[in-house]
Amino acid sequence: MASCLLALCALSCCLLSFTDSFRDEATGRVRYGLATLKGLWVIDGLKPLPPELAAGYRLGLVDLLHAFTSLLVFAAVALLDKNVASCFYPTPSEDTRQVLSALPVGIGVIGSTLLAAFPTSRHGIGFPLSPDT
Repeated sequence: MASCLLALCALSCCLLSFTDSFRDEATGRVRYGLATLKGLWVIDGLKPLPPELAAGYRLGLVDLLHAFTSLLVFAAVALLDKNVASCFYPTPSEDTRQVLSALPVGIGVIGSTLLAAFPTSRHGIGFPLSPDT
């Protein structure tokens, strides 16, 4: 049960890395979409974006890096919880205990470095739009 819940949360963590939002010029409303290889797939089901505008929101390598990094950070935070760790490692050895205490810190440092070195321009669901969008 815990594995299913963690997998579902990890999947949502990855999927949210591919969401983006924009202000619709016609209505002035903020619309949300999912980045694909062809462009932005608008979620709300109203009028789709014109292909030339959607192409500006195409999925890129940085998006995949952010999804992978967010997955690693999620796993590190989940392993920091004693209840989750005891679920997967009920009686850990001394070596396992050391790895479980050091691994989240290492993942945090590497993840922070990658996310700072390769910032994203996406405004996912729940993030405010930039003034220029």
